[in-house]
Amino acid sequence: MIRHNRILGGIRFWGLLLVPLLCGSDLGAQEKPALGSTNPIVVTADTLEADNKAKIATFAGNVVAKQAQEKETLFIYCQKLIVHYIDEPEKKGGAGRPADKKGSSQQNKIDKIIAAGQVKIVQGEDVATGENATFYNEDQKIILSGNPKVWQGKNLVKGEEITVWIKENRSLVTSKGANRVQAVIHQDEKK
Repeated sequence: MIRHNRILGGIRFWGLLLVPLLCGSDLGAQEKPALGSTNPIVVTADTLEADNKAKIATFAGNVVAKQAQEKETLFIYCQKLIVHYIDEPEKKGGAGRPADKKGSSQQNKIDKIIAAGQVKIVQGEDVATGENATFYNEDQKIILSGNPKVWQGKNLVKGEEITVWIKENRSLVTSKGANRVQAVIHQDEKK
């Protein structure tokens, strides 16, 4: 029997991997994310440039982001990780933090994250690769491009672009011209 759930899971896996890392991580927020782990995210890189005026934080050079998950640690490897954020007024009593002395406070909310240059996302035996990955927080959408491939175990899906709508549990793999979408689905051995 062909394991349809494994290949569909492989397409969705990419989105599920990034949800805990990207969605559940408002910069400076302490709230429990809707999905994913509340464990801290550890990012290492050769450099970090923060531009508070432009609301961009750029990690560059051999970037590794990791977060412990319930089952297995999630790793993202890339050459550059750019976090775009926006200021959002903190709700009263929100995040378990008191407002500042003036009676209001701001928290930074992730707007968009771009991973570029030899992007590799790993969680256990699940792997996604591509040259670029962009996460749009408001739309809960991830786009993987630049020869994207997603493996879940031995199963593989590839195309020119892989888009995952996380909340809708829906994905689209597209290609143009001679480079067609390809899926390799391994069957379970009968026991």
